[in-house]
Amino acid sequence: MATRKKKPGFMRRTYSPNQIVAYNVARARTLRGWTQEQAATALAPYLGTKWSNASFSAVERSIAGLRVKHFSADELVALARGFELPIGWFFLPPPPDQDAGLATADAKARGNDMGILLDVILGTETTLPPWRDALNTYAAECAQAEYPTAPAAGNDTAVERLDTLTELRAAVELRETFGNTTEARDVLRRLANLLDRLDEHDDGQSKKAEQQRNPSRRRSTS
Repeated sequence: MATRKKKPGFMRRTYSPNQIVAYNVARARTLRGWTQEQAATALAPYLGTKWSNASFSAVERSIAGLRVKHFSADELVALARGFELPIGWFFLPPPPDQDAGLATADAKARGNDMGILLDVILGTETTLPPWRDALNTYAAECAQAEYPTAPAAGNDTAVERLDTLTELRAAVELRETFGNTTEARDVLRRLANLLDRLDEHDDGQSKKAEQQRNPSRRRSTS
C-alpha cells in the first residue's frame, strides 16, 4: 500500500483503531440517514440494549480523543448487523487530506500509515492465501455436515466473496495511483500505443541493421 509523504516538523494527528470505528459509526448513521435515536433503535436487537442519545453522542465524539469508546468484538458484529454494512466499513481510514496517522502499540509519535487498515481489511498477497485455505476447508465441512452421505465438494460462495475483496483491493490501489479507473484506462492505453510504436521502431532498426550487414541481400530485394 502506498504511503503518504509526511511533512517535517508537523505534529500529526493520530487516531486509534477504536477512534476509527467511532468515526465510521457516525459515517454509517449519515449513510442511512438516521438520527441517533433511529440508529440506537436499529442496533438495539443486536447489542442487547438500546444506547441512549447521550451514549450515542459519546461514541461518535470518541474521534476527538477525550473519552474513547472501546468496542468489543460483540459490538462490532452488532454494528455490522444493525447498519447492514460489512465489519470492514468500520475500519475505513478518514479522508487522506486529514493526513492522520494510525495510533498502534508499535507506532511512533506520528503514528503508522493508515494504509495498514486497508491491509487488515482487504488482505495482502501474504495474508490472503491462508484465509482462502481456511474458507475452503470450512465450506467443505459445512457441505459435509449438511449432506453427510455426499462427497465434501464444498461451497464456493465464501471463496468468491474473498475474490471480490481481492478485486476491491486492486481497485483501491489503482485509484490511489491514477485517481480513477477512466484516467487509469487512458494512461494504460497511451502506454500500449507507445509500446507499439517502440516495437515498430525496433523492428525498423533491426531490418536496417540486417540490410547493412548483408548489402547483397539488400540489392536483390530492391
